[in-house]
Amino acid sequence: MRKHRSDLLLVVLTLILMALGLLVVFAVGPRVAQFENSQSGSSFSETYFFKHHLISVVVAILAMIFGSKVPYKFLDKHSLKIIGAGFFLCILVFLWGKIGNPGGLVTCDEGACRAFRMPGTGIGFQPVEIVKVGILFYISWLIQERKRQRMMDTRELWIPVGTLILLTGIFVAFGLKDFGSTVVIFAMVCAMLFIGGVSLKQFAIGLGALALLAGLLIVMSPHRRARIASFGDNYHVENALISLGTGGLFGVGIGNSIQATGYLPEVLSDSIIAIIGEVTGFVGAIGVILLFAMILVRMIGISKRTEDSAQALYVVGVAAWIFAHVIINVGGMIGLIPVKGITLPFLSYGGTSMLFVSFALGTVLQISSWTKREVVNEDSSSRRGQWRSRNAGYRRS
Repeated sequence: MRKHRSDLLLVVLTLILMALGLLVVFAVGPRVAQFENSQSGSSFSETYFFKHHLISVVVAILAMIFGSKVPYKFLDKHSLKIIGAGFFLCILVFLWGKIGNPGGLVTCDEGACRAFRMPGTGIGFQPVEIVKVGILFYISWLIQERKRQRMMDTRELWIPVGTLILLTGIFVAFGLKDFGSTVVIFAMVCAMLFIGGVSLKQFAIGLGALALLAGLLIVMSPHRRARIASFGDNYHVENALISLGTGGLFGVGIGNSIQATGYLPEVLSDSIIAIIGEVTGFVGAIGVILLFAMILVRMIGISKRTEDSAQALYVVGVAAWIFAHVIINVGGMIGLIPVKGITLPFLSYGGTSMLFVSFALGTVLQISSWTKREVVNEDSSSRRGQWRSRNAGYRRS
């Protein structure tokens, strides 16, 4: 295989989502700032949220570029170190919160400390995102190795997978009280195992074990039990549905959102799809879902055209990461599942999640530049010959 250009359509689709997120934050940010100032006595300027989100988008784009350049095999080689660093930082956040958060170096909400932050800047960093990246590289490598060794359905596969799942439950779900990220990691691992070729019987057993672990994590947390109990009768969901209903078919227009004036919680992050539905209507909200669907199609195509099985599984894992976020976020806003604090990739306000998803997507772009190519000799009788290369998914001149 020779290197060719990366999947430019995947880049364009991602940039469209980022631009739409910026537009929504620009339009709604002033109203959110006014509400926050009136409620808490803060002094947010009208452009505060837009400026911070613009910085996050720029950094995310740089992370995507970096992910497309740093050698895949280097990251693959150090995957366990990446996971270890992520878990270590998770433990550090947990312990720092337990000793009273001296210096205000971590962000805590309702007893859950999940991120480091720079005091006075509003800039935060969630170490669980490092864990996600490390698990992507490690599990894809592990499955490839066990397939090569003909050990797919043996303890040599399931012991390390089970250990990672257990550590995630302990450090992320229990320590950081971040059940949403735990579910995303479970989804990534399950997708890679299923596509990797584990037997359906063992896959079903694994799903049963995950369901049992998830049930225990819910039962052990009063906050999660309360969320389950309030399912179907939730102020957040009710206002999200009002927001979507108010938008009608074509929306109330940019800058005319009513729910952003204090009715809808987490307007710029968790609830951004509801605001998009309000200002751009059903057509705009469905358009966003279609953009994500197109990204999924492109990533499936990249995975199919990749000859390295570990890299193909990595792409599957990144796709599962993105779409677990989409399903949990959108499903929560329309009342299909309990609400979780999960962002909508490339759209929601905030930096860490978009930064690491963009980095992972950059690595996918790097993989896409080494996909299989079909070479056709158009005129074998010609002295020079005319050669045309074609990607399996699209034509190239």
